[in-house]
Amino acid sequence: MRFANGQILLPDRLFTGSLKVENGLIVKSETKSVPLRHQDIDLEGGFLSPGFIDLHIHGAVGRDTMEATDEAYRAITGYHLTGGTTSLTLTTMTASPAAILAALKTIQPLFNKSIGGSRIVGVHVEGPFISPKRAGAQDPSFIRNPTRTEYQKILKFGKLITQMTVAPEIPGALSLIAALRKNGSIASGGHTDAAEPDLEKGLKAGMNQATHTFNAMSTITKNGPFRLAGMIEFALAKDQIMCELIADGVHVPPLLMQLLFKAKGRDKVCLITDATAGAGLKPGTQFMLGGPDSVPARVTKETAVMSDGTGLAGSTLKMIEAVRRSVQLAGLPLLDAVRMASLNPAKQLGRDSELGSIEPGKRADLVWFDKNYQVRGVWLDGERKFAA
Repeated sequence: MRFANGQILLPDRLFTGSLKVENGLIVKSETKSVPLRHQDIDLEGGFLSPGFIDLHIHGAVGRDTMEATDEAYRAITGYHLTGGTTSLTLTTMTASPAAILAALKTIQPLFNKSIGGSRIVGVHVEGPFISPKRAGAQDPSFIRNPTRTEYQKILKFGKLITQMTVAPEIPGALSLIAALRKNGSIASGGHTDAAEPDLEKGLKAGMNQATHTFNAMSTITKNGPFRLAGMIEFALAKDQIMCELIADGVHVPPLLMQLLFKAKGRDKVCLITDATAGAGLKPGTQFMLGGPDSVPARVTKETAVMSDGTGLAGSTLKMIEAVRRSVQLAGLPLLDAVRMASLNPAKQLGRDSELGSIEPGKRADLVWFDKNYQVRGVWLDGERKFAA
């Protein structure tokens, strides 16, 4: 199979040419002009990028990860595939131990599989081990400190647990962070009210990511006459920290998006959607954040908010829209925006040898989109899964 007449987005450059795929793998790209053959896929001058990888996604079209059903996961992954996301980590919410374990048990047989949509490459456990002062849209009644007894039940799922959001200042957090790193999981600082001393301890224990940077995290505080950095400043300053970004221009305004891109550079930001069940629903639609009997929320024109108006409730993004807004609202070069939606998350997951970029030998997970950022086609392992 050959893709021709398009602009191919490699890790370090964009060129006009073609791409050859065999047996589900990328074989080679060519810059020379080639005549179109009948069996070629004509990209019509559009862009061909690696498939996007979303490290933080709760739901879509009224369905939520916490429902713990194949039907919900089929709907969620099917929707996000249409936005160019070829791999994702389903994300849980702060809930009871039984509810979190139920979701993990249902997802486990789907690990590294596609059930018609994006490939499920793991689970991001967001909470319950967070700060009640920075709960955001998480249900505060379920927030608790980590205990070895509880988190070991989660870590028994092994590599399925790709990451966990934790507030490093709460009792027991440092032992949890160390256990996550031993498991090969990402320890992501988020929903935290920590100041620099506790953040340094978290970093030393193995924390290497910031959950939805700028959102639900501490900033500069004063200790008497002296100032201490919070999680926002710590994440910006520390090279070890990969920063998630909800790139909708609402959760983080364009000026702060620019600040993040300048502070961290092209290799230390992962675009995420943090999409909730409101994604794909019409403005004004009510939904439950975290599945049935959870936090009520509603869709707006630009995002999702809690029904009582007290805060945001995740986003309604598709990943292609996160890429577009990074470019058009924050002035990020397209090549860098695509990298932040593909190669950076692949590296963070430790799977960049197979995913995240258009290079020979990697899986042919590909997205074709036009100059208006409309996804025209999506391929997983060289098989077309979506056609506009």
